[in-house]
Amino acid sequence: MAQIFLKVFLIMAVFALFAVPGFALKKLKLIGEGGTLTLSNILLYVCQPALAVKAFCVFSQEDWEYIQAIDKLTLIKNFGITAAVSVLSMGLMLAFCKLIFIKSKDKSKTNVYSFIAVFSNCGFFGIPFVEMFTDGNPLATMYVMVFNVVFTILCWTVGVVLITGSFKDIKIKKLVLNPALISIVVALVFFFVPQINFFMFEEVAEFRILPQYLGYMTAPVSMIIVGIRIAEIPPKILFCKKGVYLAGALRLIIAPFLTLLLTLPFWGILGSGVESGYEEYVYLAPVIAMAMSPAASVVAMAESFNGDKETATAAFVTNTLISVITIPLVITAVMAICGLSI
Repeated sequence: MAQIFLKVFLIMAVFALFAVPGFALKKLKLIGEGGTLTLSNILLYVCQPALAVKAFCVFSQEDWEYIQAIDKLTLIKNFGITAAVSVLSMGLMLAFCKLIFIKSKDKSKTNVYSFIAVFSNCGFFGIPFVEMFTDGNPLATMYVMVFNVVFTILCWTVGVVLITGSFKDIKIKKLVLNPALISIVVALVFFFVPQINFFMFEEVAEFRILPQYLGYMTAPVSMIIVGIRIAEIPPKILFCKKGVYLAGALRLIIAPFLTLLLTLPFWGILGSGVESGYEEYVYLAPVIAMAMSPAASVVAMAESFNGDKETATAAFVTNTLISVITIPLVITAVMAICGLSI
């Protein structure tokens, strides 16, 4: 278990160091007022779609042969199980938040805290983390990408209601035209119809570089944005809101273990015949995704829908920093409970 903790801690330390350039450049006034928005757009419209293509369409030859040998109905079943666990975990977390904040009088703040607790940074942060943690395990990455599909749908429906307090602001057009969702749909078509997946044609293998390199940018750019926001906000606002830490406890500790409770009954069914690194991620991927830091979209949605922007930013940044410590502890505990190793 010490090996798992050290590996996860080093991954998180690297992620944390990605924030340093953003912080330094902002303090040196080398990033203007629109810098964060520009980077956010690059992240949303370029890096994350590339990450989806990379997850479902670009493989080493060995992984490609292995995946092609798997029965497609089995994969669809596994994707469905992962999606169901993801929906249940976020739904239970939302219900838990409603109970926690039932007596709260400041609904704008508690809605932000609930958003933080329910929605993790499973895309910008979780997918790169899983790639590093599993040494590029392709199925593990795909299962987290399935979680990301559920996240996107719920974020732009339930999440919008949490931020605004109204169902009127749900825009189906924004959901359908979400670049992350579109890219995953396209990538899935390529995955299940390998005859058109030109990324795996040896004659044009150089095209694989495009989604790979752009996908690799996701974690660095995401953390650079965190660094910029740390530089922008006074420490009094950033670290002195008590509710931020409650939201962080719900997001970083309660959420992954609640998800684990949902999946524990299935570990006995999986048994010792599970091939390490592959099938267990059907259930483990949602747990890992729910252990991640708060979703970066909480800040963007608070700004877009006139929510509590100050609370959203403070909760996002503070708990992203705290996650550098909590994620190694939680992942190590989860792996120990499930009897898994790396």
